[in-house]
Amino acid sequence: MDPLTHTLSGMAVAHAGFHQRIGRPAVLAVTAGALVPDVDGVMALWDQFAAIKYHRGLTHSVFGGVLLALLVAWPIYRWGARWGADKRYWELVGLVYLGILLHIGLDIITPFGTKVLYPLSSTPFSWELAFVIDPVLTMAFALPLLVAWWRPRLASRAGRMGLMAAIAYLGLAAGAREMTRVGFASELRQQVIAADRVEVIPGLFSPFLWRAVAEGSGRFYYAEVTPWSEGPVDLRLYSQSSRNGYIERSDALESVQLFRAVARFPWMRYLRRGEEHIVEYRDLTFGGDRTVHDMVLRVVMDELGRVKSVDFNHRF
Repeated sequence: MDPLTHTLSGMAVAHAGFHQRIGRPAVLAVTAGALVPDVDGVMALWDQFAAIKYHRGLTHSVFGGVLLALLVAWPIYRWGARWGADKRYWELVGLVYLGILLHIGLDIITPFGTKVLYPLSSTPFSWELAFVIDPVLTMAFALPLLVAWWRPRLASRAGRMGLMAAIAYLGLAAGAREMTRVGFASELRQQVIAADRVEVIPGLFSPFLWRAVAEGSGRFYYAEVTPWSEGPVDLRLYSQSSRNGYIERSDALESVQLFRAVARFPWMRYLRRGEEHIVEYRDLTFGGDRTVHDMVLRVVMDELGRVKSVDFNHRF
């Protein structure tokens, strides 16, 4: 989820009762916890593949979160004497950890998911109920804060109502997702397309717009659909490019192997532009070739197959 939603969620939860009982340190602790897991993003400063190597790993797990909570709570405890936080270290640890769990929960509902059990398991968990930016969820956390600022006595009740609204919205998204999956599977059957795997992924305007991807016989089928879609949809076929020497050289690169290991629907195509030979890899989970894409790897080679550049585009 985006940083704004993470921030607002931490503040809203803190105002749902903790602020009234403990004071400012509670707001600072929960909000800091709701943000700190993304500290792994600093790795992107020197590694363009950090998003799939390190992001949403140890700092986003229930185990790594314990260490983060112990570290983040210390400065709040150390310099919080004027707020009465100097005798509440373990309470602050619990509040920071609560914020971390909130962060993990918001990332689980996105398509990319998060490695909740890392390092015991590197498998990412994803419920795929919301896009990484969701205005409805953001407002569910923002409105209670406005109420808390305008009517402090209603802050706790407003915070709880905001959380209930967010949960109800995700329940609606779960229902819409299942309706969309059933409708897309029916469309595939009508077009006599055999699919080994069918998945529905939230788009920017979910739960009203979804990306549906199916895989069968080495081909991918992609469409943007709604829960109430009726009749034929704009179904696009994505076949892998025919093998050649440039693709073989590209596939042997460590970065490409890393990408293919992470991508759920890895589609590859070969392009030639002048004297450059380009092998492009896309994860159709994040969109087709007609969409603004968040998961694209391009390997550019010269006529002799020597790699000129490797570029990775992502925004998560």
